[in-house]
Amino acid sequence: MQKVLVIEDEKTIAQALAIRLKARGYQAIMSHDAIMGISAAVKENPDLVILDISMPCGNGFQVAKRLGALSSTCTTPIIFITASKAPNTREKALAHINAVGFFEKPYDVENLMSKVDTTLQASS
Repeated sequence: MQKVLVIEDEKTIAQALAIRLKARGYQAIMSHDAIMGISAAVKENPDLVILDISMPCGNGFQVAKRLGALSSTCTTPIIFITASKAPNTREKALAHINAVGFFEKPYDVENLMSKVDTTLQASS
């Protein structure tokens, strides 16, 4: 079973994503801040990370950079999600070497799940 790590500080969003991921046959692992997200990525070695950009204990860009430096997660694809309306956020996210997607909240859940499916199918 493929693993998807959701690093999202808004617990209701993380739980909703986990329910949808499980319904699609994936193992969903949740983390609610940057430090625990990095720890979970090292421990679980996920096949995909859904990563919020704004969260406690560091931002998604810092987490992505750290994951890219770790041998166990250096090639793990990342889908960024954010509520930020800051200019150039999309470009900055997609510039990350492992970025495969970017979704601005509120996002279309089916589009996000479709991106998850195509990313994990490509890696299996």
